[in-house]
Amino acid sequence: MHPNPRRIIPVVLFVVVFGVALWWLFVGRAQAEPDTLSASGTVEAVEVIIAPEISGRVVEVLAGEGDRVTAGQDLIRLDDSLVQAQIEQAEAALAAVEAQRDAAQANYQLLRAGAQADQIDAAAEAVRAAEANVAAAEAQLAQLQAGARSADIAAAEAVIAQAAAQLKIAQDTHDKTMECVTVTSPGGSQQEVCPGLGAREEQARAALNAAQGAYDAAQARLSQLRAGATKNELDAARARVEAAQAQRDMAQAQLDLLMSGARDEQLAAAEAQVEAAQAQVEAAQATLDTLRVQLARFTLPAPADGVILARAIEPGEVALPGATLLQLGRLDDLTITVFIPEDRYGEIQLGQPATVTADSFPGETFSASVTRIADRSEFTPRNVQTAEGRRTTVFAIKLAVENRDGKLKPGMPTDVDFGNE
Repeated sequence: MHPNPRRIIPVVLFVVVFGVALWWLFVGRAQAEPDTLSASGTVEAVEVIIAPEISGRVVEVLAGEGDRVTAGQDLIRLDDSLVQAQIEQAEAALAAVEAQRDAAQANYQLLRAGAQADQIDAAAEAVRAAEANVAAAEAQLAQLQAGARSADIAAAEAVIAQAAAQLKIAQDTHDKTMECVTVTSPGGSQQEVCPGLGAREEQARAALNAAQGAYDAAQARLSQLRAGATKNELDAARARVEAAQAQRDMAQAQLDLLMSGARDEQLAAAEAQVEAAQAQVEAAQATLDTLRVQLARFTLPAPADGVILARAIEPGEVALPGATLLQLGRLDDLTITVFIPEDRYGEIQLGQPATVTADSFPGETFSASVTRIADRSEFTPRNVQTAEGRRTTVFAIKLAVENRDGKLKPGMPTDVDFGNE
């Protein structure tokens, strides 16, 4: 059976049209459309090494691999207990020298301003009181040196007579009140026993004891007056006179100083004390500031926004100066490096804009610009003689990529379109 020619013709036409379409898609369209320049590369980030300036035991690690951090965020803390204690001591020392400086300044200002009226009045009153104390001490000494007067002895004898009369009355009252019996012991000794003492008996006994004490004191006083002052009493009186005179002289000197005002050498000495105290304050403040700077080194902050790429330390370990503890990738400074054939090298200019696409964000583009064009080719054979060989020579092109939303991450594969025609 022979095929029908009418059925063959449509099939042939379909094959011809389909072939023409494929040719246009792969060949004709490429010849008609502009030859755009594009290349592929990987997102790269500037890596920052986080390392301590000093050694210390790690207390906290506040970020791990893949964590996003912001500038100034604390990442690692070292043990700072010793420096904290030193700071407390330095603060106490600073407070002490500041108090000394303030006292020196107050004294200097007081000397410069001179005495106030109320200060002079108070000093004059102190002089008068001291003079009165001297007079009283001198009078007491003179009395001891002169001995007792006859009138003093007569008065003391009268006191004894009165005390004796009071003692007799108390003794009679006591004897009448007490109801006592004499008891003879088996050994022959006798003892007075007063059973059942009541309130009246107790009062009588107390009155008798008091009268006896008054009489004894009067007798002692008369004996002292007749004997005169002892050497110890005279020495003590003289010492009281000397102490009162010294107090008076000091009060008078203070009054004279207030009345005359401070001398130039006193002002100079007071000013020198202020300057010396201020120098001590500055030295103490410098010590405290130094310790605070050292304290800041025990905390390692993030120098910029970014993502932690690697972590090489754990709490409890000892960090050494300059040792890499964390690696930070800066997300605000992303770059892409692509390689352009030698025959397209002349189409690239510094600052030239480009469009970046990533498989992770289909349909979305990112802006980039050329920041560096290599001046030396790579992957080039020793002897390149043919045009085909020259096309294997490539140049590295570095682009800065905008990453405002933070979507692009280091290591992402991307395509770069330079938009050349």
